[in-house]
Amino acid sequence: MKKVFTYIAALLLAFNFVSCDKIFDSLEGDLTKMSENDLVSSEAGLMRLLSVAYQNIPMGAFSTNDQNTLDATSTHGASYSISTTSFWSYSNIRAVNKLFNQIQLAYEKGAISEAVRDNMLGEAHFIRAYYYFGMVRTLGGVPIVEEPLDDKYDGGEDISGLLYPRKTEKETWDYVIAEFEKAADLLPETFGASSYRANKYAAYALEGRAALYAASVSKYWGKAPIDSKYTAVSKKLTYMEASYANEYYKKCIDACAKVINSGVYSLHGGTSPASVADAKKSLQELFVARQNDEFIFGRSYELGQATSTNGFDYGNSPHQVHANGSGWQWGRYSVTLNLVDAFDDYDSNRGRVDGTVKTRNDGVENQYVTNLGLPGQTGFDVNTDFIKYDDPSQAFVNKDARFQAHVVYPGCTFRNTKINIQGGIIKPDGKYTVYNDDNAELGGVTYYTFGGQFESDYSGFHLMDNDNAGNWYNSGFGIAKFLDPSSALLYSTNPWPDIRYAEVLLNYAEAVAESGQGDKGLAKKLLNDIRHRAAFKDDIELTIENVLHERRVELAFEYDLPYTLHRRRAYVFGSTNAERKRSLVPMVDLRGSTAKYILVRANVYNGDVAFNPNGLYIRDYRAYYNGISNADKNQIEKNPSQE
Repeated sequence: MKKVFTYIAALLLAFNFVSCDKIFDSLEGDLTKMSENDLVSSEAGLMRLLSVAYQNIPMGAFSTNDQNTLDATSTHGASYSISTTSFWSYSNIRAVNKLFNQIQLAYEKGAISEAVRDNMLGEAHFIRAYYYFGMVRTLGGVPIVEEPLDDKYDGGEDISGLLYPRKTEKETWDYVIAEFEKAADLLPETFGASSYRANKYAAYALEGRAALYAASVSKYWGKAPIDSKYTAVSKKLTYMEASYANEYYKKCIDACAKVINSGVYSLHGGTSPASVADAKKSLQELFVARQNDEFIFGRSYELGQATSTNGFDYGNSPHQVHANGSGWQWGRYSVTLNLVDAFDDYDSNRGRVDGTVKTRNDGVENQYVTNLGLPGQTGFDVNTDFIKYDDPSQAFVNKDARFQAHVVYPGCTFRNTKINIQGGIIKPDGKYTVYNDDNAELGGVTYYTFGGQFESDYSGFHLMDNDNAGNWYNSGFGIAKFLDPSSALLYSTNPWPDIRYAEVLLNYAEAVAESGQGDKGLAKKLLNDIRHRAAFKDDIELTIENVLHERRVELAFEYDLPYTLHRRRAYVFGSTNAERKRSLVPMVDLRGSTAKYILVRANVYNGDVAFNPNGLYIRDYRAYYNGISNADKNQIEKNPSQE
C-alpha cells in the first residue's frame, strides 16, 4: 500500500538564506523580491537557485560528531553514540526537482546556452543524489520523487497525488549511485580552479563514497542484524545482504579510478617530503586554505563572517591562544588518548613503529586510573616506575606528522606559545594534587598544578567538575586541524573539504582490499602514497586493517569515522569489556633535584565510571537506522526503532 510522505507546499526558496560560496558571493539582489520569472530569465538568477540547493546539502561541514566516537570528546562530557547526520526534507527534494524544470525553461527562453543548461542539470542531479545519500545512509529506503508535484495537490484534503511508497534500501542506494553517474555525464571537468560548484570528478568521487557505503552496509548488515519481525526489515526497507556487496565495491572502484586516472588531482605536498617538518607544514596548509591539488568538493567560508556560521577556530582553540569574542566557547574539542596512541611513530629510518605513548619503564600501557583525584580512585600509585621526562613534549617527538600537524599536545608550540596541558603536581614530600589549584616550590621556582599560575596560562584540566565553565581540554589533547597555526580567528575563512583526493585513494584501497576486485598493486601504492606524504618511507601491505588504520589517522576529525563505524556496523555493543575514552594527564614531579614530568593514563572524564557505569556502548542494533520524521502524521512505514 502506498504511504504518504511529508510534503510541504511551500515556495522553493529559504528566504533567510545567505550564500557563503565564493561562486555566489558577487551575486546581488534580494531573493525575496525576485519572481520566478526573474530567476529563470538569466544565468545569474539560476545560480541563485543553485546556491540555495547547494547550501542544503547535508555534508556536516565542521561537524564535531567525531566527539561521539572513542577518538574525541566534548570538553564537557564523554558521550558515545551512533551519531550521523540524518536528512529528511522533501521540501528540499521538491525544490531541486523544480530546479530541473526551471533550468529547462531558461534554456527554452534563450536565457542560457545548451552547454550551460547541461552543466546546471548535472549540478541538479549531483545535489539530488547527495540529498538521497543523506537519507538512505541513516534511514534506509525512502520514497523517491523526481517531480515537484505542484499540480498534484491543491491544498485541500485530497492528497492522493502525494502518495508514494518507500523504496527498498537497495533500490534507494541504486538510485543514489545512478544519479551521481548522470551528474558526471553532464558536468564539465572544471568550472574554474577556485569554484565550489561540483564538477565531473566531484560526482565520481561522491559516487565512490556512496558505493563504498552501500557495499559496507551490505557486507556487514548481518553483523548487527535486526529481526524480520519489524515491518521495515521484512519489506527490505531497512535491510541489505552480503550478496549485494561486490556489486557496490566494483562501482566504488570504477568511480574512484576515474578520478585517479584523470590526473587532475594529487596529494598536496607530494609523496616524498624532505623531512617530517616539511610534511607537517604541508598538512597544516591543507586545512587552513584551499589547496586545489587535493580539494575536490566542499563548502566555502571565504567571507569569514558570522553569517558563514563557522566559528570553529574560536570555539576550539586552546585556552591560552583563543580569539576574543562574546561567550565562552574555546577549548571545546578534546582529542582522546585512544586516537593519539593510534598515530604511529617513526623509527630512525622513518619506517613505522608502534606509536603507543610511553609512560612507564615496565612497558605496561594498558592500565588506566579510575576516578583520578576523587574518592574511590583506583589504579594510581605515585611510586609507579613512570618514565621521567624533562618536558611532556618529549613523549611525542617521533609521532606521525599528521599528529604533529593536527593535534595540540602537552608542551607543543602553537601560535608561538608553549601550550601547558597539565593536570597534577607531586610535591617534594610525595603528596600530590590532581585537577585542583595547588603549588609547590623547588629550587626557588614555584610550580603549579595546571602548569601556570593564572587561568590564561594553561589549556587543560581546569574546572573538570564544572560542566558550565570548563574551557580547558579534559583529555590531555586538543584539535589543531582546521585551526590557523599563526593567529586566532573569530570567524574562520578556511573551506570545508567535504571530499578530498586522499579519501578517494582510501576508498579505492578499501574496496579492493574488501572485495579482491580491482588493481591490488595500485591499491597498495595509493595506500602507501598517503603514508609517504606524511613522511613515512616504508611500505605496508594492502590489508583491510592497514586501510582502516590509515583512514582513521588521515581523515581524523573530518567526520569520516562516525560514518565508517556506521557503514561497517562497527560500533561497540554490549557491556562486557566495553571500551572507554582515555586521557593522558601530565603531572610535574618535584621529588628530585630538578622538576620532571610523568604521564598518567586515566579515564577521559573525571568520574567517568560513576557517570557511565556500564561503559560507552550501544545497546540496540535498531539504532543503526534513525526514525522516520512524522511517521504517524504521514502514515508512512516506521523504522524498527519506532515500532
